[in-house]
Amino acid sequence: MPGSPRLFSLTRELSGHHEIVLAAFSPSEDRYRQFMSDPENLKVYKKIEILPSPPRHTWWGQQWHRAHLAAHFETRYRCPAYYRALRERIKALCVQEHVEMIYVDLLDMAQYVDPETHIPAIVDITDSMTLLGSRMLRAERNLRKKLSVYLMFMRARSLEQSLGKQFRLIITNSEVDEAAIKGLSPSANTLTVTNGIDTRFFSAEEGVSESGKIVFTGVMGYPPNEDAAIYFSQEIFPLIRAEHPSAQFWIVGSGPSQRVKDLACSPGVHVTGEVEDIRPYVRSAAVVVCPLRLGSGVKNKILVAMAMQKPVVATSLSIEGLDLFDNKEVLLADSPSMFAEKVLYVMANNDEASRLGRNGLKRVQEHHSWAAMGMALETAMQSALAEANGSPR
Repeated sequence: MPGSPRLFSLTRELSGHHEIVLAAFSPSEDRYRQFMSDPENLKVYKKIEILPSPPRHTWWGQQWHRAHLAAHFETRYRCPAYYRALRERIKALCVQEHVEMIYVDLLDMAQYVDPETHIPAIVDITDSMTLLGSRMLRAERNLRKKLSVYLMFMRARSLEQSLGKQFRLIITNSEVDEAAIKGLSPSANTLTVTNGIDTRFFSAEEGVSESGKIVFTGVMGYPPNEDAAIYFSQEIFPLIRAEHPSAQFWIVGSGPSQRVKDLACSPGVHVTGEVEDIRPYVRSAAVVVCPLRLGSGVKNKILVAMAMQKPVVATSLSIEGLDLFDNKEVLLADSPSMFAEKVLYVMANNDEASRLGRNGLKRVQEHHSWAAMGMALETAMQSALAEANGSPR
């Protein structure tokens, strides 16, 4: 689909009170056609404009990009003509559609909003790249990789520090990420709008769990997910297999790196790559794991598992921003031996698995509906718009 799933869910909630124009990149022609063929999706947007992808950069453009220590997603130096054209295209679209507020989805799109449009703008960065970079920097031991992470961290810090000057509101999906932004720019207006979940789409089905099946989902090209998959496969799963020889570990998600693909050579480990629908994998799981040691922000993979009433075993970092409790909605473990012990425990105790599943679903229903998140966003947008127009909040 054009844009992120979080963006679609939030704009779907807003569309009952606003006309929304979407300007976005499309990951693939097939997905775009599938999205456009669903009449329910088209009700959300007054207009959809697909933006062109960046052209192939020149050698000189790449050197100019490196000289400015630019982030990998920036096009200002690598493709300057494209960068200027896209800013002009968005500016013209705002004039043509009489746009009253610009909502920017993710940090990489913020570069295309020209302040000279003089239209109030807010940005939803979801996760703080500065926070992610600082954690990756502490964890990395390879000096060459450490330098690369350091440069990424410094550029992300500079970009996020400047957001408060251009945007009237900066939105994150967890209070931890919001605190990181506040630390960079104390005067910026910030707000946490956590991730929601569609419990009708992600629903449970009775009697489909497969004994011994352990599932981990996510975009496997994302460094924290790659690290988690390797960590579980190499340090936790062998302990589980020693007690439960028939256990199977399924790594489900798009873009697995070569290191993740190589894990499929280990006994009992399966790497699917991109799948059309993750629900069958989650539904068939005896337990869903989230062994993250890096990263920031709210983990949708946990919300999905909870909505589908699956027992979850996770690290403490994995539940950041979710306000969950150990032995109530999830089981927490931060060492390989304890993680393996809790996975084995929940696989051997159906009553305990059901209890965790029920508690997880209740938590999602009460605190993570997209309707509640949309209402919070609506209030914040109206306040930002009133402030921009000089009206009372």
